[in-house]
Amino acid sequence: MKKKLTGNPFTILFLYFAITLLSNLYAEEELRPYKLINADKLIINKINNEYITNLYGNVHFFYGETEFFSDRADIFELQKIVRMQGNVKVYEDTLSLLADNVDYFRKKERLFLYGNVLATEAHIDSTIRTFEAEEVEYLRNSREFFAKKDVITYDERENMHGTCGELTYFLNDGYGYLMKEPMLSVSNKDTLSISAEKIEYFKNYKKVVATFNVRTFSKDFVMSSDFLLYFADEEKAVYLGEPEFTSDFSDASALEFRIFFEEQKIKKAILQDSCYVQFSDSKNGIKKNWAVGDQMEFDFIMGDITSCEAFGNVRSYFENDGEEIEDSSANNSVGEYLILKMGEKNKIKRISLKENAHGIYKFMHKNW
Repeated sequence: MKKKLTGNPFTILFLYFAITLLSNLYAEEELRPYKLINADKLIINKINNEYITNLYGNVHFFYGETEFFSDRADIFELQKIVRMQGNVKVYEDTLSLLADNVDYFRKKERLFLYGNVLATEAHIDSTIRTFEAEEVEYLRNSREFFAKKDVITYDERENMHGTCGELTYFLNDGYGYLMKEPMLSVSNKDTLSISAEKIEYFKNYKKVVATFNVRTFSKDFVMSSDFLLYFADEEKAVYLGEPEFTSDFSDASALEFRIFFEEQKIKKAILQDSCYVQFSDSKNGIKKNWAVGDQMEFDFIMGDITSCEAFGNVRSYFENDGEEIEDSSANNSVGEYLILKMGEKNKIKRISLKENAHGIYKFMHKNW
């Protein structure tokens, strides 16, 4: 038996319209593509069969799992486009994005940020990586990041700083590259910097590749080449393509350099194939001493050379102008194995040439 609704007909009619209105509002809320948390002012307009919501002041809403804050937001509900202006903040999982303006295209999951953009990525070890730029495009589905104009990047874990005109970064792979006058710097006690036409980094800076017009420099030296591989865990760099080294004490060239660093200073250097090194004397700094060989190895302490070994087809010339005549020496020699021992201020203390050694020698030091 059906129970009839009884009572005042106006009351019944009012309840009917109230229930209908609430049902429609609930349905619209379910269909609405965003969840509004706060806005000081809200205006809704319907233009060409599309609802456009204008939010003003302390705007806070969610679009899916992504959280947004701004001074103003215009939401095009049919097109699923949001345009935000003023102190925009976007939070998503481990990534936060700040900018003056942000356009969000929900259908393609693309964000365009422009004006004082700052992106911060949080690592699992609580360190962060940041990107600053004037323009950024971020693709949410593929987690691809493109930055333009006055780009600055920083990685806290590897203590790596970078600048460039354009940067591309694939968050899922930990791979990215810098273009347009890129430069990377590793900072600790001393700063080691790399510049090139293109710089790539793999596995979150565990490996860095620089190509064309590569320069590596610190306060102690400058190295140039066409190609560079840098391995962060080993603190090792491989230089190919006519590499050259220049410092106050020596200049060097070979077909390949292998350089090992410690706290951004050179610990060991291995030169391979067609090696040529010039050394300055200890008195006036002129680089008139030289040695060549198939392979040369240098050991360093705190950036100063302590020893040098040359292997295969070794030729050399050394002068040592001492303050006294008995301290002077000169030799022009050929052999298969050369050892140099260095003293304070990169002064050559001992020269030893072995295996088929011959040449012109002139030693005057009473201890030799």
